[in-house]
Amino acid sequence: MISADIAAASAYWTAAVRARETARPDHLFRDPWASALAGERGRELLRRKEERDRREDVLLPLRTRWFDDAVTAELTRQTGQLVELGSGLDTRPYRLQLPAGTRAFEVDQSSVLRHKVAVMATMPTLHRSVTDVAIDLGGDWSPDLVDAGFEPLRRTVWVAEGLLMYLDHGAATRLLRTAASLSAPGSVLVLDTLARSTPPTGQTADTGAKFMPDDLPSLLATYHWTQREHTTIAGPARAYGRIPDQPRSGEKPADFTYLLVIADLTPAEGHRR
Repeated sequence: MISADIAAASAYWTAAVRARETARPDHLFRDPWASALAGERGRELLRRKEERDRREDVLLPLRTRWFDDAVTAELTRQTGQLVELGSGLDTRPYRLQLPAGTRAFEVDQSSVLRHKVAVMATMPTLHRSVTDVAIDLGGDWSPDLVDAGFEPLRRTVWVAEGLLMYLDHGAATRLLRTAASLSAPGSVLVLDTLARSTPPTGQTADTGAKFMPDDLPSLLATYHWTQREHTTIAGPARAYGRIPDQPRSGEKPADFTYLLVIADLTPAEGHRR
């Protein structure tokens, strides 16, 4: 399971990336709350990360926009609930024009949610039906979500952005199974993860990832999700006109693939508690 400290740090520096993207004249999205949410802590964490990586994080804005578009399309196609698992300091329920009647739940550890609530309270926001749920995603979180007002009989769009790859295999698969058990027919899971693109060699690049399945479609099917769409980051890079720099000379090809996936609840699996 990802440590609470690492998860919290990630929430801050990713907010700093969203703030930087918002300030660009050609921004892919706008997050007017990101700068305040990131604060000096987030900006310093981002500076250190990019100094360590020796490159600017160009993936995260593409990822954010892809998830925005996927969530918008799924909730426009058929309304329901939105559950952001490991929501961090993103403000998607406030940033997007969600259909009337959409109920959103932001699920994360209490320290991150407390910071978000405190900052958002000082800034103007559009009224949205958003409920914060402080839980440990490595444990049995379904009772807390239901107690917060989540309705298992309503169609749900589940979002796991920047989350699964940092969970151990057991925690990641429990999350997939729990989401399916709480889902009504027509529910959707939108996720990103790393997947092995070559047989393990014992020399896998140090990505920090713990969950890196060899066969993601089969694994999803085991936990009652059917992969409908998938793309690598090259898909949104082309679509949004942001082609990343070529790998530096001398870099070895990665033995993993970064995937963005939309999966449907397998028929007849909805609401199986």
